[in-house]
Amino acid sequence: MRSLLLRSRWLLEPAIAVVFFVFWAFALVGRNQLGPGMLRAEGPFWAALLLLACAIGVSRLSPIAAMAIGTAVLIGQLLFPVGIFDDPLVYLGYVIVALVVAASVRGRMRVVAFAFAVGAGISAAGLMAWAFGIGRGDPAARDLFFVLCAAAGAMAWLVGTLTGVWSHSHRKELELERATGRLRVAEAEALVTSERERIAQDVHDIMAHSLSVILAQADGARLLAEERPAAVAPSLGTIADTARSSLTEVRMLIETLVGSPTGIEHPGLGDLDDLVRRLSDSGLSISVERFGGDGDLTPAQQLAVYRIVQEALTNALKHAGPGAAARLALDMREDGLALSVASRPADPARTPPEPNTAGRGLVGMRERARLAGGWLDAGPDDDIPGGYLVTAYLPAAGRAAVTA
Repeated sequence: MRSLLLRSRWLLEPAIAVVFFVFWAFALVGRNQLGPGMLRAEGPFWAALLLLACAIGVSRLSPIAAMAIGTAVLIGQLLFPVGIFDDPLVYLGYVIVALVVAASVRGRMRVVAFAFAVGAGISAAGLMAWAFGIGRGDPAARDLFFVLCAAAGAMAWLVGTLTGVWSHSHRKELELERATGRLRVAEAEALVTSERERIAQDVHDIMAHSLSVILAQADGARLLAEERPAAVAPSLGTIADTARSSLTEVRMLIETLVGSPTGIEHPGLGDLDDLVRRLSDSGLSISVERFGGDGDLTPAQQLAVYRIVQEALTNALKHAGPGAAARLALDMREDGLALSVASRPADPARTPPEPNTAGRGLVGMRERARLAGGWLDAGPDDDIPGGYLVTAYLPAAGRAAVTA
């Protein structure tokens, strides 16, 4: 509705111009009872009336053209008095032109608009005084008439200028309101996108780890089923434990999303031993080294550490192949936690995945470290043929990390 009004406002002046011309044309015909020779006898009058209506019609679209047309009409009437309007009220058309022009121009053009408004008022006063004998024999009355006409032009300019200032300010407010609305929409979309990314990362971390463990255990159980049936039970137990743990984490994620937590705590540093045990049962040989205490990490940072270690060890299980080994080191002797996960394939000739092909996992690990205030780096281990190394640092609560 508002945009329709903004578009239709450009039709206001042309509509006024049509009404102005038609009204005075009928008034002239009705007053003078002009015959068939009307157009020939009153040609300059009709031309002046039509041009003044045109000046009104283009006063907003092209203020300069409107002032030029209005000035041309006055000059023409001075040169050809037969074109002078036979009713002084017709000159009120100049008030309309002056008002709309003043409302439409900016800056230095307002000075030009003021000169036009006052000049048109004085010129119209002179034409009317000559044509209708206003103030004839009474110089004081004539001078007062000139002053009033000039003041009418100046008043039209002032009203138009104030209207233009208000309209410009109102448009700026509308533009600001629309920009603010677009910004709110963009912020909401960014928030939704961020939340989707977080959910996708959590689901990836949970399911990629769990399915890798289940797959490794299922393959092992399938190979042992015929030769060593008794050895299948531990693998099935690990599969069940892993599936149960994954179900719990997914349930916790869903409950967090809907805002109805049931007191289930997010995994942290205390859950790393269980994580290492499950992956060790799946065929990955893992050695753990700890230095220092538990550190001073927030629950969110501990969750980030857990997910980083989970992703790094899961990648080692998936990419390093059967018989692979990994070393997890946790150093909390400084103001924060430094961790490293070094994986070594059973076959040194096996090529580790490049960082840019590691998919969502590597990007997610880096993002988790960044959001926790730290950093993460991952790539081939130069000290171990075919090895892969993940290093990260998370500062203690209230401290900033040094960029790697």
